Amino acid sequence: MAYFAYPLYRLFHRKISSSLSSTLVCLTILLLMVIPAVLIVQHLAQESYSIFTLVQEKVSEGIFSQCKFEICNKIEQILLTPAVSSQIQSATESFTSKVFELGSKFLLSIPRLFINLFVMFFTMFYFLRNGDYFLKRINDYLKMQKNEYAHILSRLKEIIRGVIYGYVMIACIQGILGALGFYLFGVSSPVFWGVVMALLALIPVLGTGFVWVPASVVLVLEGLAQGSNLVVLRGAGLFLYGLLVVSTVDNVLRPHLIGEKAKVHPILILVGVMGGLLFFGPLGVIIGPLLLSMTQVIVEVYLNRK
Repeated sequence: MAYFAYPLYRLFHRKISSSLSSTLVCLTILLLMVIPAVLIVQHLAQESYSIFTLVQEKVSEGIFSQCKFEICNKIEQILLTPAVSSQIQSATESFTSKVFELGSKFLLSIPRLFINLFVMFFTMFYFLRNGDYFLKRINDYLKMQKNEYAHILSRLKEIIRGVIYGYVMIACIQGILGALGFYLFGVSSPVFWGVVMALLALIPVLGTGFVWVPASVVLVLEGLAQGSNLVVLRGAGLFLYGLLVVSTVDNVLRPHLIGEKAKVHPILILVGVMGGLLFFGPLGVIIGPLLLSMTQVIVEVYLNRK
């Protein structure tokens, strides 16, 4: 964050002192992080509850109550059998308890979140103010040759740009476009599913298709069940939107944002995201791939010496 905010720091530093510039940059980024995060969490809480109540209503009323096809009646009969209905009931209760458990954990983690934010912005303040001196002094301890150290710094810049722009920013754009598509085609809880798509877009093996493809299929089936051509067309439209808009963002924007030199191997991203989430929490989505990519660079430098 200090690296990306450094141009803003230099802009402020032309007019005011280094300490005041660092403070203003930290406050600006804090506001840019906190305000959207609060709004998103609020929407997620509301939409998660809406999804839960909608599922309960569908189960109690009958999922295929308005369907006129024979296959719908057969599925309805299967769902009403004691074994299947008890499984659905237990799954619903388990989901409810899980939501309450996650909510309780979130409330308990708020003090820790404030401590983490304080430490993060406290260190960011000094990285901005003393960053140049810090970089010069590091190599005094590493004892590396100047060309090796310059190579590592150069690769670090490329990798940060590659991970942030090529994966995190693209995932956010895909999540926003996915949420917009869900809203336009009448799918409930668009913000919730947009966040899910953004998270899945960070993982190379998965992607946003794991959300919009099933959603479009469900819309088509719902239209067939209700005998509504409009709902069927909405499902087909959502599928085309996901295929032509959401998916193409990855193929069109990523090469322009990353460039050839900054490309990071997908396996480093996959393992980095999973391991980063496990060890560092949400910020591990960024920290994990950066750590693995930098490890690769340092190993390459060591092997070149040999």
